Amino acid sequence: MRLRISASTTLRYLLARGEYELRPFDRLTRWYPWSLAALLVPLACLVGFWKLGRDGASWRDETVSYAVGKRSLPELWHLVHNIDAVHGLYYFLAHISLAVWDGGVVTLRVVSVLGTLAAVLGTHAVGSRLADPVSGFLAAVAFLCVPQVQFYAQEARSYALVSAAVVWATWFFVRALQDSRRRWWAGYGVLLLFAGWLHEFALLVLLAHAVTLWRGGRLRSHGWRWLIVAAVAGAGVGPLAVISAGQASAQLDWLGRPGLREWLGFAVPAAVAVCLGRWLYRHRTGPRGAVTVAAVGVPLLIVPAGFLLTVSLIRPWYVDRYVLYGMSGLALLIGAALRRWQLALRAEVDPARVRRGLRAAVAAGLVVLSVLGPWYWQIRLAASRTDMVESYWGLTVTAGGGDEAVLFQPARRRVWLLARPAYFGPLDDIALQQSPQASGTLYGIEAPPDVIRHRMLQHQQITVLRDRPGQPQDNTPAENTKREVLRMHYQLCWVTPVLGGEVTTYIRRDTAADNPLCAPGRDIYS
Repeated sequence: MRLRISASTTLRYLLARGEYELRPFDRLTRWYPWSLAALLVPLACLVGFWKLGRDGASWRDETVSYAVGKRSLPELWHLVHNIDAVHGLYYFLAHISLAVWDGGVVTLRVVSVLGTLAAVLGTHAVGSRLADPVSGFLAAVAFLCVPQVQFYAQEARSYALVSAAVVWATWFFVRALQDSRRRWWAGYGVLLLFAGWLHEFALLVLLAHAVTLWRGGRLRSHGWRWLIVAAVAGAGVGPLAVISAGQASAQLDWLGRPGLREWLGFAVPAAVAVCLGRWLYRHRTGPRGAVTVAAVGVPLLIVPAGFLLTVSLIRPWYVDRYVLYGMSGLALLIGAALRRWQLALRAEVDPARVRRGLRAAVAAGLVVLSVLGPWYWQIRLAASRTDMVESYWGLTVTAGGGDEAVLFQPARRRVWLLARPAYFGPLDDIALQQSPQASGTLYGIEAPPDVIRHRMLQHQQITVLRDRPGQPQDNTPAENTKREVLRMHYQLCWVTPVLGGEVTTYIRRDTAADNPLCAPGRDIYS
């Protein structure tokens, strides 16, 4: 049996016996790491809560989160059996959050801000474990400054929470490599299960950790423990993966194969990470065989995203937010590199070279701020998202106050009215057969094509809420019928463009001549 006595235990023993006096400098050293972590809390909250309301705007994905979170627990259970099981745990957490305080999508954005805060603190903890508290602090600040991190810190979706769970799982993984007690492996497994149930692609971090074991020469000593944890986590998330696989075609059919933008978005940070990792490895100062920042950070950024991109050449599943947690790997490398540069500058004895180094640092900071500053502002504007649900509120209310015939093209654009249906006034959703809540779906079930055709032809005027021209069109019998009936029997007389879509008015051709909206020569966009 090996006896483990930590430095803090020894210090407490000596203090109790009066053989050691705690000097002010020792107290400062003891609280220094905690003070850095405490400083991150207001910093992350300031960044996260800055313009969190986004001028009262929300977009369709956030509307889904809010609308589903407002459903009852039986309705949630019904939904995940049909669609979106991959987000089932997040919807349950959203349900609880909205039960505590229903502030609309802002409530769920607050949850994401707290998730980002947890991820920032986790990055600090990992960096402190692998290097020192200053490296951890700089890594946490770098993670917070990543544009994608700030973007999803203010999204009513699950990705900030997934990042927090994965980052803290990585901390437990590092602790387990440094100290193989079972509690670290147990904590590692629990957090992997939580992350996997929030989003199953979170388990791709296991591949990154496997590379860390391999590159660090620890497969023999720790590989079997890691394999047990990976097997347990995989088995625990397995039922979700099976259900989600059956729903994948309905959920991810909008995705295309990765293009140049996706590959560049992966390749540029990966190249930076590899260069930083090699530089840090050459200048390592820790004991031989220790777990290094490069061994953890480089695989964390590259492996999950690279694997998902490669798979997407066959099955398009890649979206950068699915592996947002990988940015913590890049942040760890940046933090360690900045700390190494700081130490080198402090060791420099030539005052002129120190001044040049400081000027270079200030210049680099100004360049980064000038590039990222406008982006940080832009992502907090309503126009930064694909659409704005509030653009449609009140546009479909008729002057007479009666039920207005409304059609959605495609059917999933019904999402625009899910969160606040009362704002649309009385509507006759002529294609809808079963509501989202009753059908256990996100957007409801539409009637057969013949029924849709019959219902449409009963109306002289139809308001169509649709995508902007040029967007891919769903090639389903119901959508084909909608387009055919509108083309053959109706005239487009009025278009109101809004962010991410259009509100259009169609008039029956046999009555269009008498309708002032369809006057010859009139600009339909006026």
